Amino acid sequence: MPNLLLEEMTWPEIRDALEAGSQSVLLPVASVEQHGPALPLNTDVVIGRALAVRTAQELGDALVGPVLVPGCSDHHMSWPGTITLPASLLVAVVTECVRSLARHGFREIVVLPTHGGNFSPLASGMPEIRRAAAGARVIDLADSKAFFGAWFRVLHKFGRRDETLPHADVMETSLMLYLRPELVRSEYLAPGYTGQLDLEELTRKGLAAFTKNGVLGDPRGASPELGRALLEEVSRYLAEEIRKRRAPRTGKLT
Repeated sequence: MPNLLLEEMTWPEIRDALEAGSQSVLLPVASVEQHGPALPLNTDVVIGRALAVRTAQELGDALVGPVLVPGCSDHHMSWPGTITLPASLLVAVVTECVRSLARHGFREIVVLPTHGGNFSPLASGMPEIRRAAAGARVIDLADSKAFFGAWFRVLHKFGRRDETLPHADVMETSLMLYLRPELVRSEYLAPGYTGQLDLEELTRKGLAAFTKNGVLGDPRGASPELGRALLEEVSRYLAEEIRKRRAPRTGKLT
Protein backbone atom coordinates (compact mmCIF):
# COMPACT_ATOMS: atom_id res chain seq x y z
CA MET A 1 0.00 0.00 0.00
CA PRO A 2 1.52 3.39 -0.95
CA ASN A 3 2.49 5.89 1.72
CA LEU A 4 -0.13 8.64 1.84
CA LEU A 5 1.51 10.87 4.45
CA LEU A 6 2.97 14.04 2.95
CA GLU A 7 5.42 14.42 5.83
CA GLU A 8 6.96 11.01 5.06
CA MET A 9 7.24 11.61 1.31
CA THR A 10 9.99 13.35 -0.63
CA TRP A 11 9.20 16.33 -2.85
CA PRO A 12 9.71 14.31 -6.08
CA GLU A 13 7.26 11.71 -4.75
CA ILE A 14 4.69 14.42 -4.03
CA ARG A 15 5.25 15.96 -7.48
CA ASP A 16 4.72 12.56 -9.10
CA ALA A 17 1.59 11.91 -7.02
CA LEU A 18 0.13 15.25 -8.10
CA GLU A 19 0.88 14.52 -11.75
CA ALA A 20 -0.68 11.07 -11.38
CA GLY A 21 -3.95 12.56 -10.13
CA SER A 22 -3.64 12.65 -6.33
CA GLN A 23 -4.63 16.32 -6.17
CA SER A 24 -6.70 16.08 -3.02
CA VAL A 25 -5.23 16.35 0.48
CA LEU A 26 -6.81 15.83 3.90
CA LEU A 27 -5.69 18.19 6.65
CA PRO A 28 -6.50 16.88 10.17
CA VAL A 29 -6.66 19.54 12.88
CA ALA A 30 -6.20 18.02 16.33
CA SER A 31 -4.98 19.00 19.80
CA VAL A 32 -2.48 18.40 22.56
CA GLU A 33 -4.64 18.08 25.65
CA GLN A 34 -5.49 15.95 28.63
CA HIS A 35 -7.52 12.82 28.01
CA GLY A 36 -8.22 11.67 31.53
CA PRO A 37 -5.96 9.44 33.63
CA ALA A 38 -5.82 6.57 31.12
CA LEU A 39 -5.16 8.16 27.70
CA PRO A 40 -2.20 10.27 26.51
CA LEU A 41 -2.22 13.91 25.43
CA ASN A 42 -1.73 12.92 21.78
CA THR A 43 -4.99 10.94 21.59
CA ASP A 44 -6.59 13.32 19.07
CA VAL A 45 -3.39 13.27 17.00
CA VAL A 46 -3.29 9.47 16.81
CA ILE A 47 -6.98 9.20 16.00
CA GLY A 48 -6.94 12.14 13.59
CA ARG A 49 -4.04 10.78 11.55
CA ALA A 50 -5.53 7.28 11.37
CA LEU A 51 -8.95 8.62 10.41
CA ALA A 52 -7.49 10.83 7.68
CA VAL A 53 -5.37 8.00 6.25
CA ARG A 54 -8.27 5.57 6.23
CA THR A 55 -10.53 8.17 4.60
CA ALA A 56 -7.87 8.85 1.95
CA GLN A 57 -7.69 5.12 1.26
CA GLU A 58 -11.46 5.05 0.82
CA LEU A 59 -11.26 7.95 -1.64
CA GLY A 60 -8.39 6.43 -3.59
CA ASP A 61 -7.09 9.77 -4.91
CA ALA A 62 -6.04 11.71 -1.82
CA LEU A 63 -2.98 12.27 0.33
CA VAL A 64 -2.81 13.23 4.01
CA GLY A 65 -1.19 16.39 5.33
CA PRO A 66 0.47 16.69 8.74
CA VAL A 67 -1.80 16.69 11.77
CA LEU A 68 -2.00 20.31 12.90
CA VAL A 69 -1.51 20.92 16.63
CA PRO A 70 -2.07 22.44 19.10
CA GLY A 71 -5.73 23.31 18.82
CA CYS A 72 -8.28 25.32 20.77
CA SER A 73 -8.20 23.58 24.15
CA ASP A 74 -8.70 26.32 26.70
CA HIS A 75 -11.54 24.32 28.26
CA HIS A 76 -8.98 21.62 29.18
CA MET A 77 -6.46 23.93 30.83
CA SER A 78 -7.37 22.80 34.35
CA TRP A 79 -5.20 19.74 33.73
CA PRO A 80 -1.41 19.92 33.28
CA GLY A 81 0.15 19.30 29.90
CA THR A 82 -2.65 20.80 27.81
CA ILE A 83 -1.49 23.36 25.25
CA THR A 84 -3.97 25.74 23.66
CA LEU A 85 -4.14 28.34 20.89
CA PRO A 86 -6.56 31.24 20.51
CA ALA A 87 -9.13 30.65 17.79
CA SER A 88 -7.72 33.39 15.57
CA LEU A 89 -4.27 31.79 15.57
CA LEU A 90 -5.63 28.33 14.79
CA VAL A 91 -7.54 29.75 11.81
CA ALA A 92 -4.42 31.62 10.68
CA VAL A 93 -2.32 28.43 10.81
CA VAL A 94 -4.90 26.43 8.84
CA THR A 95 -5.24 29.30 6.36
CA GLU A 96 -1.51 29.37 5.64
CA CYS A 97 -1.34 25.59 5.31
CA VAL A 98 -4.19 25.70 2.79
CA ARG A 99 -2.45 28.53 0.93
CA SER A 100 0.78 26.50 0.73
CA LEU A 101 -0.93 23.33 -0.47
CA ALA A 102 -2.89 25.22 -3.12
CA ARG A 103 0.31 26.82 -4.44
CA HIS A 104 1.77 23.36 -5.00
CA GLY A 105 -1.13 22.26 -7.16
CA PHE A 106 -3.55 20.55 -4.82
CA ARG A 107 -7.01 21.22 -6.23
CA GLU A 108 -8.96 19.99 -3.22
CA ILE A 109 -8.12 20.50 0.46
CA VAL A 110 -10.27 18.82 3.10
CA VAL A 111 -10.21 20.43 6.54
CA LEU A 112 -10.92 17.71 9.10
CA PRO A 113 -11.20 18.75 12.78
CA THR A 114 -10.62 15.80 15.12
CA HIS A 115 -11.00 17.72 18.39
CA GLY A 116 -14.26 19.19 19.63
CA GLY A 117 -12.85 22.62 20.44
CA ASN A 118 -11.68 23.14 16.84
CA PHE A 119 -15.05 22.81 15.14
CA SER A 120 -16.55 26.22 15.89
CA PRO A 121 -13.39 28.27 15.20
CA LEU A 122 -12.79 26.50 11.88
CA ALA A 123 -16.43 26.80 10.82
CA SER A 124 -16.33 30.54 11.56
CA GLY A 125 -12.97 30.98 9.83
CA MET A 126 -13.87 29.07 6.70
CA PRO A 127 -14.43 32.17 4.50
CA GLU A 128 -10.88 33.31 5.26
CA ILE A 129 -9.52 29.80 4.68
CA ARG A 130 -11.33 29.50 1.34
CA ARG A 131 -9.98 32.84 0.12
CA ALA A 132 -6.45 31.56 0.70
CA ALA A 133 -7.10 28.52 -1.49
CA ALA A 134 -6.84 30.64 -4.65
CA GLY A 135 -9.29 28.59 -6.68
CA ALA A 136 -8.76 25.20 -5.07
CA ARG A 137 -11.83 23.60 -3.57
CA VAL A 138 -11.90 23.62 0.24
CA ILE A 139 -14.17 21.04 1.80
CA ASP A 140 -14.81 21.54 5.49
CA LEU A 141 -16.01 18.76 7.73
CA ALA A 142 -16.53 21.17 10.63
CA ASP A 143 -20.11 20.15 11.46
CA SER A 144 -19.69 18.79 14.99
CA LYS A 145 -23.19 17.30 15.22
CA ALA A 146 -22.74 15.32 12.01
CA PHE A 147 -19.23 14.23 13.03
CA PHE A 148 -20.17 13.01 16.49
CA GLY A 149 -23.39 11.51 15.15
CA ALA A 150 -21.36 9.24 12.88
CA TRP A 151 -19.40 7.95 15.88
CA PHE A 152 -22.55 7.35 17.92
CA ARG A 153 -24.20 5.34 15.13
CA VAL A 154 -21.35 2.84 15.31
CA LEU A 155 -21.47 2.80 19.11
CA HIS A 156 -25.17 1.95 19.02
CA LYS A 157 -24.44 -1.12 16.90
CA PHE A 158 -22.34 -2.40 19.78
CA GLY A 159 -25.22 -1.98 22.22
CA ARG A 160 -23.96 1.20 23.88
CA ARG A 161 -26.30 4.15 24.28
CA ASP A 162 -23.81 6.69 25.60
CA GLU A 163 -25.04 10.10 24.52
CA THR A 164 -22.79 12.56 26.32
CA LEU A 165 -20.12 14.43 24.37
CA PRO A 166 -17.23 11.97 24.03
CA HIS A 167 -13.87 12.64 25.62
CA ALA A 168 -11.61 9.83 26.85
CA ASP A 169 -14.79 7.76 26.69
CA VAL A 170 -15.48 4.27 25.36
CA MET A 171 -15.03 5.43 21.76
CA GLU A 172 -11.68 7.21 22.11
CA THR A 173 -10.41 4.48 24.41
CA SER A 174 -11.43 1.77 21.93
CA LEU A 175 -9.72 3.62 19.10
CA MET A 176 -6.51 3.92 21.11
CA LEU A 177 -6.71 0.24 22.10
CA TYR A 178 -6.86 -0.56 18.40
CA LEU A 179 -4.28 1.95 17.18
CA ARG A 180 -1.80 2.38 20.04
CA PRO A 181 -2.67 -0.07 22.85
CA GLU A 182 0.70 0.45 24.54
CA LEU A 183 -0.32 4.04 25.35
CA VAL A 184 -3.52 3.11 27.22
CA ARG A 185 -3.24 2.91 31.03
CA SER A 186 -6.09 0.43 31.37
CA GLU A 187 -5.81 0.22 35.15
CA TYR A 188 -6.93 3.86 35.39
CA LEU A 189 -10.04 3.61 33.23
CA ALA A 190 -12.92 5.23 35.08
CA PRO A 191 -16.14 7.04 34.15
CA GLY A 192 -16.43 10.80 34.25
CA TYR A 193 -19.40 13.04 33.61
CA THR A 194 -22.14 11.06 31.85
CA GLY A 195 -24.99 13.57 31.63
CA GLN A 196 -26.21 15.58 28.66
CA LEU A 197 -23.89 18.36 27.58
CA ASP A 198 -23.78 20.87 24.74
CA LEU A 199 -20.44 21.52 23.05
CA GLU A 200 -20.91 25.29 23.26
CA GLU A 201 -21.66 25.09 26.98
CA LEU A 202 -18.67 22.84 27.52
CA THR A 203 -16.20 25.15 25.79
CA ARG A 204 -17.65 28.19 27.59
CA LYS A 205 -17.57 26.73 31.13
CA GLY A 206 -14.64 24.34 30.78
CA LEU A 207 -14.46 20.63 31.52
CA ALA A 208 -13.59 21.15 35.17
CA ALA A 209 -17.13 22.42 35.75
CA PHE A 210 -18.43 18.95 34.90
CA THR A 211 -15.74 16.33 35.55
CA LYS A 212 -12.99 15.88 38.13
CA ASN A 213 -10.93 13.34 36.16
CA GLY A 214 -11.15 15.00 32.73
CA VAL A 215 -13.38 12.28 31.27
CA LEU A 216 -16.74 12.74 29.56
CA GLY A 217 -18.56 9.42 29.30
CA ASP A 218 -17.62 5.94 30.47
CA PRO A 219 -14.55 4.25 28.95
CA ARG A 220 -15.23 0.91 30.61
CA GLY A 221 -16.07 -1.81 28.11
CA ALA A 222 -13.77 -0.38 25.45
CA SER A 223 -12.25 -2.87 23.03
CA PRO A 224 -9.98 -2.97 19.97
CA GLU A 225 -12.88 -4.48 18.02
CA LEU A 226 -15.03 -1.43 18.68
CA GLY A 227 -12.09 0.80 17.80
CA ARG A 228 -11.62 -0.91 14.45
CA ALA A 229 -15.34 -0.65 13.63
CA LEU A 230 -15.35 3.04 14.55
CA LEU A 231 -12.37 3.78 12.35
CA GLU A 232 -13.67 1.82 9.36
CA GLU A 233 -17.27 3.04 9.42
CA VAL A 234 -16.60 6.69 10.23
CA SER A 235 -13.92 6.90 7.52
CA ARG A 236 -16.43 5.51 5.02
CA TYR A 237 -18.91 8.15 6.14
CA LEU A 238 -16.32 10.92 5.74
CA ALA A 239 -15.29 9.68 2.29
CA GLU A 240 -18.92 9.71 1.21
CA GLU A 241 -19.39 13.24 2.54
CA ILE A 242 -16.37 14.37 0.53
CA ARG A 243 -17.68 12.70 -2.63
CA LYS A 244 -21.04 14.44 -2.20
CA ARG A 245 -19.32 17.83 -2.25
CA ARG A 246 -17.33 17.07 -5.37
CA ALA A 247 -18.63 17.12 -8.93
CA PRO A 248 -22.31 16.19 -9.14
CA ARG A 249 -23.12 12.54 -9.97
CA THR A 250 -19.55 11.33 -10.41
CA GLY A 251 -18.13 12.11 -6.97
CA LYS A 252 -14.78 12.57 -8.73
CA LEU A 253 -12.34 15.42 -8.30
CA THR A 254 -12.69 17.79 -11.28
